[in-house]
Amino acid sequence: MHREPLDAVRSYRARHAWRVLAEFRELLALSNVTGDLPALRRNAAAVADLLTARGARMEVVEHAGAAPLVTGRLGTGDRPTLGVYVHYDGQPVGTGWHSPPFTPTLRDGDREVPFPGPGDAVHDDWRLYSRAAADDKAPLIALATALDGLRDAGVEPAVDLVFCLDGEEESGSPHLAGYLDALRGRLRADAWLVFDGPVHHSGAPQVVLGVRGYCGFELTVHGPTRELHSGHFGNWVPNPALTLAHLLATFKDEHGNVTVQGFYDDTAPPGDADRAALAALPPVEDVLLERVGVAGPEIPDSRLADRLMLPSFNIRGLRAGDVGDAARNVVPATASASVDIRLAAGDRPERMLRRVREHLTAHGCLVLDRDPTDAERRAHHRIVRLDAALGYPAVRTPAGTPIVRHLAELATEAAGEEALTVPGLGGSLPLHALSRLDSPLVILPIANADNNQHAADENLLLRNLWYGVDLFTLLLTRRP
Repeated sequence: MHREPLDAVRSYRARHAWRVLAEFRELLALSNVTGDLPALRRNAAAVADLLTARGARMEVVEHAGAAPLVTGRLGTGDRPTLGVYVHYDGQPVGTGWHSPPFTPTLRDGDREVPFPGPGDAVHDDWRLYSRAAADDKAPLIALATALDGLRDAGVEPAVDLVFCLDGEEESGSPHLAGYLDALRGRLRADAWLVFDGPVHHSGAPQVVLGVRGYCGFELTVHGPTRELHSGHFGNWVPNPALTLAHLLATFKDEHGNVTVQGFYDDTAPPGDADRAALAALPPVEDVLLERVGVAGPEIPDSRLADRLMLPSFNIRGLRAGDVGDAARNVVPATASASVDIRLAAGDRPERMLRRVREHLTAHGCLVLDRDPTDAERRAHHRIVRLDAALGYPAVRTPAGTPIVRHLAELATEAAGEEALTVPGLGGSLPLHALSRLDSPLVILPIANADNNQHAADENLLLRNLWYGVDLFTLLLTRRP
């Protein structure tokens, strides 16, 4: 008797889960730290081989000075076409891992379990620990498994796929636009689906319609030309660390609102369908506050989803002298802050950075893009160096776009619970580059919300991997 494709693939996956994990283990064992070109070339070849083995026509393209882009097509050429964007590079590994980051490790709670063999049980609540397990190699193995299951069942896909597999997402995808311009003729699709990020904090599947943009800057306050003895000169020579603290405090008021003139002026408000989607989201704030260990949000009683619709100003790092056992009794020569600004729809990076410069000038600073000269040091009391990173704008697909409903229905069926339509993620993905392909852009995350993305002990809950397999199965067999 003929079975529905989803049932057939689920049956295949249950029988071959051990093989899926073995193949995933090999892919994860490849170091993929962003910027490491030799390692990324090995990953690009492995990713191309993974999909070539499933019948795709793949090509590894490499421009000078860039990590390879893996592109290709699967299908007959006469069916609706979905674009699939996944990145295969990963964050630097850092410290604090309980198992080596490129030695994939299965755990049942705190207990390590051996990788299964034929006939061994595989439990949905096991977690696979490795860099890139969740961000972002999981969609690749999920797609491969869905294709294997359909082939095993003798089911022909109803859509074609075209691939854009990025090796620089964790570095900001600096060369993606150039690749897309060069390969534009090969990358036509009715819609582009971006497989990255976690499901909703509530655990529900989500269809995400946009991401924030990004710009940022390094701000250095200059003090004396060299460190000075704090006993001899403290309380007389201006301290750049204190000046920096005062300056940073001018960027936000006590209510958490950014005080830079015009900071919110360009932000596009959500449309009616977007507002309805936001209103339908379940509350997650109490759970998140407990998870992250703080007493309350920056703005009391604010909802996370609403705040993600606005640009943000984040101090991501500070440096001045040394602390702890390394501290010395000095007035430091410089003090620096690293700041990222996440942009909402409508915001422009260049305008935001111009407003930051004007804000600093209004607070008495000589703003330079270099170190000051001796003459400038003698003439100005507040001297700052501003090194700006222009970044890219935000992108948001309107909630009323026809394919959005289709994708939400498939995500609901794959997960067995109602999918949420979310106007925007808090993070940034290269949708700004993909938007030059002139097709709707939608993000379909599959990883668990508590996956430790970018941190030590990154992990993927196997239940979420199986959700990805089911979602790809439906995408391949249901025409939009």
